Amino acid sequence: MMLTIISFQEKHLSSRYYLPLLVLAFCFLSISPMLYSQNCNCTVDQVQSNLVAPCDISVGNIITVSTESGLWNAINTANNQGGDMTILIADGTYQIASTASFPYITGNNIVFRSLSGNRDAVIIRGGGMVPTSSTENGFLIAGNNVTIADLTIRDVGNHGIQVSGHHLFIHNVKIQDTYEQMIKGSTNASSIDSAIVQCSLFEYTDGIGPNWYIGGFDIHKGKDWIVRDNVFKNITSPVSSAAEHAVHFWDQSINNIVERNIIINCDRGIGYGLGTNGDQNEGGVIRNNMIYNNGEGNFDDVGIGLESSPNSKVYHNTVYIDYQNAIEYRFATTTNTSIFNNLTNQNITSRNGGSGSIQTNITYASSDWFIDISNGDLHLATNQNSVIDQGTDLTNEIMDDIDQNNRPLGLGYDIGAQEQISSGVESILSSSVFRTYPNPCNYSTTITSNLYLRDASARIYNTFGKEVKKVNSLSGHINTVSLENLKSGLYHLFITQDDNVLTSISLMIVK
Repeated sequence: MMLTIISFQEKHLSSRYYLPLLVLAFCFLSISPMLYSQNCNCTVDQVQSNLVAPCDISVGNIITVSTESGLWNAINTANNQGGDMTILIADGTYQIASTASFPYITGNNIVFRSLSGNRDAVIIRGGGMVPTSSTENGFLIAGNNVTIADLTIRDVGNHGIQVSGHHLFIHNVKIQDTYEQMIKGSTNASSIDSAIVQCSLFEYTDGIGPNWYIGGFDIHKGKDWIVRDNVFKNITSPVSSAAEHAVHFWDQSINNIVERNIIINCDRGIGYGLGTNGDQNEGGVIRNNMIYNNGEGNFDDVGIGLESSPNSKVYHNTVYIDYQNAIEYRFATTTNTSIFNNLTNQNITSRNGGSGSIQTNITYASSDWFIDISNGDLHLATNQNSVIDQGTDLTNEIMDDIDQNNRPLGLGYDIGAQEQISSGVESILSSSVFRTYPNPCNYSTTITSNLYLRDASARIYNTFGKEVKKVNSLSGHINTVSLENLKSGLYHLFITQDDNVLTSISLMIVK
């Protein structure tokens, strides 16, 4: 159950004078439950903290499985009847991928998700991150409208997921330690249409990949895909040459969107197109991503690369890498590109005749501009006047930032992936959403928000208007507050920042 969240008009008034009055006003309000509909979305902060809400999508007949044989039987049944089935997988490890056989999904409208909603509790695995003489995928998706959610795929000889069907939906999936690219899109048809991959983690757990022929996404003929709110880590090659990109669309791909992702210590960040052979990539947008590389890999390369990719747009990314160019637009076949409002520490460079419009980018960012650069957090630590409100106006093309806060907030667009709160407090507050869970609670509660907090405070008052607890230094999207010393009863929780009341929440403690 969630309790009603009430916001206030006078957010700029000092909390010192108005908080007690607001608390007293709460005493006259009834507390009503609010039904929260799970919409299958997230922030990248929730992905990194493993706090993504599970996806409740269901279609057709619903089957729960708890053994490897049961999962195989459900897959065979779904394929044989043409689809229309939801397969809920109980917690456990399922080694169902091997060189002899692996899940090959031919039916349409099929959902695979964990019964618990915990991505770590259901593990689909293969024979190991080793080369194979045959083929070994976690899933091969040939059907249309297939969903995979709330589980882990790992230790396979080829790909975590290979897809040739349309309308794939991936939510809250962790893919680890594949011997080749983690998601592979390939088809003999003209295109693979309209996939959405979101709220997922892609990583090599040892900090380096097994060979150079790896990547996060390797998508041929991708059309109208959306890749959003994901985290990529350590996709880096040990030998021979650079790994493929964390996200790569090429070979007749068209009009894809890559937005609000965090990429940390990967050889190459985001790529549209490759080389000059044939139709590589047409159009598409790369926006609001943060890309960091500490330069310790053997084959560090570009953060964002356009190769034979005409009419593509690169907007509002923050790139801090060791390689000499943060963004490259390359070859004479790359024309009419738009590269606006990016914040980098390295050059934005045309190579081999690439052309386009390059406007309002900053290429001289230093490490002390950022909150925690050693861990790839490229949120700004301090207000930078050269960044705030200095970007090109991209109305109707850019609506939010990496944290899903509205753009613009002040007089103009901020440069980089983050729209800074100081440039428009009232606007950002009006769009922010705060939640607490659990609520009712006992010894702690977790506060989540789509607003990225910086040195905020949680202040808890009892029903008599007395402050009984204050916690300082709340930061990020997710914060847990201890309630150890508070007795059972109704309280009122206020989140404040810079003497502004951001939100107020009724909090029920039951011990």
